[in-house]
Amino acid sequence: MRLTLLSAALLASGLASAATPVDGWYASVFGGYTYFPGNVNMTSVGVLYNNANYIDGYNAGGRWGYQSNPIRYEIEYTYLSGNTKNFDANTIAQTGVSGFTSANMIMANIYYDTPEIMPSIVPFLGVGIGYSYLQSSLQSTGPNASTYFDATDNQFSYQGTVGLTYNFAENYALNVAYRYVATTNARNLGDNYQAQIANAGFVYRFDRGNYK
Repeated sequence: MRLTLLSAALLASGLASAATPVDGWYASVFGGYTYFPGNVNMTSVGVLYNNANYIDGYNAGGRWGYQSNPIRYEIEYTYLSGNTKNFDANTIAQTGVSGFTSANMIMANIYYDTPEIMPSIVPFLGVGIGYSYLQSSLQSTGPNASTYFDATDNQFSYQGTVGLTYNFAENYALNVAYRYVATTNARNLGDNYQAQIANAGFVYRFDRGNYK
């Protein structure tokens, strides 16, 4: 019994200490769900397109970073996409709707990792700035006539992030996060581009020698 308790205590202590990152290079991949607010408010060929809603939004991407506890520095690529659910053309709700919205985002991020809230669980906060290539397409077959809107833009982007990291091994971790991303006003879309992102990621740390 004593041996069992001692072994369990040593294992728990070893796991907790081995999973606490100090510094080093890392890479990660991630994906999840994306909610898109309406991002088009534009008149094209005499037709005002607005009040767009989207379904089936998702995101995926990768990161490369360096951790110098409690700060992390990161370069991130994210792809966002969602299908058009409905929209208005000259204040008339459209039928037979199709289309999509998407964004390719390159961001430079900085994060602050707080102290652990329990062994190996670390909350974090982050902000980032970067560049986005945007595209939105709105198409319908009625009710009065077929309509079509398609535009692209390139804009300065920014984001805020809050999440949790689970350091389950010396050089592996999982994280979950909520991110709000937005751009400056996209002239070709008539509005700033926004998205709310929930994702989960897998982290690999390269230099195991730099971890407790």
